[in-house]
Amino acid sequence: MVRRVARLFKPYRGQVGLVFLSILVTGALGVAPAFLTKAIINQALLPHDLHLLWRLVVLMIAIPLVSGVIGVGQTYLTTVVGQRVMQDLRNRLYEHLQAMSLRFFTGARTGDLQSRLQNDVGGVQSVVTNTASSVLSNVVTVLSTVVAMLLLSWQLTALSFAVVPVFVFLTWRVGRARRQVSKETQESLAELSTLTEETLSVSGVLLAKTFDRQRDAIARYRE
Repeated sequence: MVRRVARLFKPYRGQVGLVFLSILVTGALGVAPAFLTKAIINQALLPHDLHLLWRLVVLMIAIPLVSGVIGVGQTYLTTVVGQRVMQDLRNRLYEHLQAMSLRFFTGARTGDLQSRLQNDVGGVQSVVTNTASSVLSNVVTVLSTVVAMLLLSWQLTALSFAVVPVFVFLTWRVGRARRQVSKETQESLAELSTLTEETLSVSGVLLAKTFDRQRDAIARYRE
């Protein structure tokens, strides 16, 4: 599965490399203010070195600006790559469906196929464009923050790690609940697509009006 996904990104490895590089740079810039604050207090304020203080303050202002510009570029590249990968995935899925036998289509519901082509691929798109880059960015941020904390004060770092298992457990529980909700949502969307295909087609509307089943169709849709 991982290899299949990796093959989708292979034509865009240059852009993916730039995204990864931007994540590393923003991660490093994110922990820089902590060291600058330490330098301001220990090397500028206490010795009353105003020249050094001005330079450090300028750096404190410049770092968020540079990080913001890099973040905009990262978001743009991530979105472009994600959209192109999803287009390739939809094309491959459609080609695969076109190659299936007639027996497959007689046993499959049109709404389910449409849901797979639209909703499921849309869910993958969210993972590719947002979740993947967010996870990588969070990993880099955590690692760089831990390194910075150890360099600043290993005692406070050890104290902070004492409460980490609690948050890991809570995150795991919430993740399980979200996976179940996502699964049920995708199943509901498939059922909704099937119902829409059946009731809003010409034959479906004709049957509903002929047998006066509009209220039943509305009730099924609301469920």
